[in-house]
Amino acid sequence: MTSSLPSGSRNSPAPEDLLVGQIVGPFGRIGEVKLLPLTDFPERLAERKSLLLRWSDGREDRRRVQRARPHKGVLLVKFEGSESIDDAETLRGAEVWVDREQAAPLPPGHHYVHEILGLLAVTPEGEEIGPVTEVIRGPANDVYVAGGLLIPATHDAVAAIDMENRRLVVRSRAFLEPEEA
Repeated sequence: MTSSLPSGSRNSPAPEDLLVGQIVGPFGRIGEVKLLPLTDFPERLAERKSLLLRWSDGREDRRRVQRARPHKGVLLVKFEGSESIDDAETLRGAEVWVDREQAAPLPPGHHYVHEILGLLAVTPEGEEIGPVTEVIRGPANDVYVAGGLLIPATHDAVAAIDMENRRLVVRSRAFLEPEEA
């Protein structure tokens, strides 16, 4: 039901950006880095001409991508200006961001995490549970956190996602009670 992490998840960057990966370290001796994808569309990262890098200390750098290729669950990326293992090491820990308008269109019924965050979780009767404050990515499905409850992102738990009215309608509060956060 969801894909990619929202802006504001760590450093509170511009709301029009999406976190799509993190550089986890150098690879080899020629300046390549291992980029851990944090998106459902890692293949799109390999097609990008440039990527925005952000560090926890607030630094930013838009880097031109010379080449990228998949390798054992990560992407190996060679950025312009990174010519050695030492150059690549300086990129370690950087988050990788793309502009929101460059996000891949999703099939009907699927939403990006940034679209889910802030939706008001309600029961079909209109009882307010609370806003969705977090989306936990799981191996089987995502889980929405709202009003101290864990809401599985499944059709069994979620009756509807009403983007127009900014509401996430759960099937019943009783179904969720055993799933308190």
